[in-house]
Amino acid sequence: MSVFAKGEKCELRVREESERELRIYTDAIMRGDTTKYLFTGSTPMRWIDSAAVWKKEREAGDVLFGIWVESSTYKEWATAHQFVGICGLHSHRDIYKSWELRILIFDKDAIGKGIGFEACSLMVDYAFNRLNAHRVWLGVNADNELAINCYKKVGFKEEGRLRDEIFYHGKYVDAVRMGILQNEWGVHVEA
Repeated sequence: MSVFAKGEKCELRVREESERELRIYTDAIMRGDTTKYLFTGSTPMRWIDSAAVWKKEREAGDVLFGIWVESSTYKEWATAHQFVGICGLHSHRDIYKSWELRILIFDKDAIGKGIGFEACSLMVDYAFNRLNAHRVWLGVNADNELAINCYKKVGFKEEGRLRDEIFYHGKYVDAVRMGILQNEWGVHVEA
């Protein structure tokens, strides 16, 4: 697997859609360790179901990466490299030069270690400096304060809310829309 982008805490690799990669992802999703705030709810799935979704996204022109970490920045017992999440640029609108950023750290031990921040930063940098995007946006569950703080740290700004847009754990919550423009990138990014 070749590295596409590398930071200090993680590296982005093009998703290979191998059975191994899909099984790791699907098993983590099924455990539900970090999927509490997902927009899509939770439905039982098999690794071949995940494969179909990833294939559909790739065929739609989405840019898909796996998030990998080295054991020295992650945990002592990890293999040399550990697959801990996925991220991508979706819903490209060429006329507006706009992309939707999606990220999921599915390994609970990787949460709160700056891996999500670094992966988001690598993705935004790629969108603006390689794809010539004008705008990158995302949606986030209003109850997911950890993610919202991460996105703000990257430089995203809240643009609006969709009231009671998401139903999870027996209640409706707002979806927060956030965005960053090309001329804002790098201006207020914190390390």
